[in-house]
Amino acid sequence: MQPVENFHSYYNTTLRPKLKEIDAQRQAIVDKIKLYGAVGIGGGLVLLFFKAGMFPLIIVGAGLYFFYQHHAKAFRETYKQNVIRTMITADGLTYDHNSRIQQSEYEKSKLFLKKINRYYGDDYVSGIVGKTAIRFSEVFTQYEQNNGDEKTLETIFRGILFIADFNKKFAGETIVLPDVSESALGGFGSFLQSLNYARPQLVKLEDPDFEKNFVVYGTDQVEARYILSPGLMQRIVEFKTKTSARVSLSFIDSHVYIAIPINKNLFEAPSLFKSIDNYKQLSEYNGYIQMCVNIVELLDLNTRIWSKD
Repeated sequence: MQPVENFHSYYNTTLRPKLKEIDAQRQAIVDKIKLYGAVGIGGGLVLLFFKAGMFPLIIVGAGLYFFYQHHAKAFRETYKQNVIRTMITADGLTYDHNSRIQQSEYEKSKLFLKKINRYYGDDYVSGIVGKTAIRFSEVFTQYEQNNGDEKTLETIFRGILFIADFNKKFAGETIVLPDVSESALGGFGSFLQSLNYARPQLVKLEDPDFEKNFVVYGTDQVEARYILSPGLMQRIVEFKTKTSARVSLSFIDSHVYIAIPINKNLFEAPSLFKSIDNYKQLSEYNGYIQMCVNIVELLDLNTRIWSKD
């Protein structure tokens, strides 16, 4: 993967030729839409003048809508296959924009316990970084809230769910969640944390900076402290600071699960009516890719201090 500091050069030498070719195809589609729209609307207005009613205009509108949707879908496919895939596969990672982290893996992470009524996701990335197998995708989960006669969908999580091999088969489960209560309420907040009956036992650690940012629950107190070494706690705090997000982590079986909230769709194609040669947008996409790839280095996952035995 191209380092962020080299992205400008990568953009000019690799991406821009692809963007120009796809943009020419996009413009040809837009020209067709405008031409068919002008002819169709013009013909409909003529028929309307001769008192043919609104039906011809409705037919024209429906036809233009389906024509646009068909070409917009094909355009998004072309963009993701030729631009996003090129960025992601630059370092040997694989990409499937129609796939996602499975709901069973989301549930296995134990990061979010609320019942899911809607599960969405796309832009699945997987591969090996150094010695560490990783995979991640966008995930969007919702639950149904009943308000009397009205039902509304509330968001549980929207962002990137990242999974990496931790090279150790954990005996228990350790969950690291953003801390709100203790940082706001001090000792009383710590008491409230201990009353979270949906979670395993509260694990208290001796790193005040980490404790200020996170609350830890675990089924095995000794193992939780063994996993969350002083070095790893410091790196998790650094990762939270770098992302400026309320990240959550869990250590289950032989994997680390990381949920990174992001309140937008990533890796989406621009509007069909706008140029796709958008350096700022692509640089932002590259930043998210780099963030996920760099988790391996930031959390030192390539250092094999344990075996899976």
